[in-house]
Amino acid sequence: MSAMNSNQDLADLVKSLSWYHTVDLGRGIVTEGAYDHRPYLTHYGFPHDLRGKTVLDIGAASGFFSFEFERLGADVTATELPTWFSHDFGPNYIPDQTNESAQSYLHQPIAVAKEALGSHIQLKYINIYDIHPETIGIFDVVFCGSVLIHLTDPIKALWNIAQVTRDKAMIATVVDQHEATRPIAHMVGHASGYCWWIPTRACLELMAVAAGFVGIEWVSEFQLNYRGQETGPYHGVLHAYKTTENWGKNTLHRDEVLTRYGAVAETAVVDRLQHEIQAQQQELKKLKALVSGYENGRFMRIMRWWHESRRHNRVRPTPPLGD
Repeated sequence: MSAMNSNQDLADLVKSLSWYHTVDLGRGIVTEGAYDHRPYLTHYGFPHDLRGKTVLDIGAASGFFSFEFERLGADVTATELPTWFSHDFGPNYIPDQTNESAQSYLHQPIAVAKEALGSHIQLKYINIYDIHPETIGIFDVVFCGSVLIHLTDPIKALWNIAQVTRDKAMIATVVDQHEATRPIAHMVGHASGYCWWIPTRACLELMAVAAGFVGIEWVSEFQLNYRGQETGPYHGVLHAYKTTENWGKNTLHRDEVLTRYGAVAETAVVDRLQHEIQAQQQELKKLKALVSGYENGRFMRIMRWWHESRRHNRVRPTPPLGD
């Protein structure tokens, strides 16, 4: 780009753009991203060496993670949406910028950073719902960072991720920090039409298993603050494996995951059945009391009849048998 012939030209261009990531471009130029992920890198559990590996970075935004994978030696393909309005925006979404500025925000920063860094990452514009082996290929490692919350169908996205993963997928997303063991997701898209589902830890693990991964490893949970340390969303990082090779030390086999949360489901069923049994027992006690009261009343009627017939010394009529 002619606008990047000098450091000042690059600095001016960088300053004119809106950045999602904070990226160190060298030569003393650092982008002013909404997030600075550099202090949080250890939370993601990336391998120390990716030489000889292929990596797919889904939803690359300004490219911070793509460039990090390349620095670790990987052959990187970075994907982003073809247009700003390819997002899963609902009818309540209100754009805060023009189509032109939104498109520039989506595509230009990573292109500028790629050239400034002399990077060889490959850029591909494709929706996550269209990611399949036929459209993009298969990769040793797939990374999906802070994307699932923006999707109306995160499970379908995880299915697609599993299809293009040869070894391991690294999933980072907003999670519910207050819930861990219940496999539920909170729906938050009713207001903005921009973010949709916040899963619990249990829910995310089961989603990964449902997508076809054979093992899962919970790596970390942390508060991802905005640049300048303004409180940001709470994140969880999950590594999901397609094979049993190269598992982490805390990896659980899919059967263990299903057993763990199956037990939760069974406990809920047992609790519900016990509640129903208790309610039925209470009803049975009431019925027994009614029957007992009826039988006591019938016995008293028979006794009154007996005494009356003896007192009048007459032929006994048929005793009363009921009301």
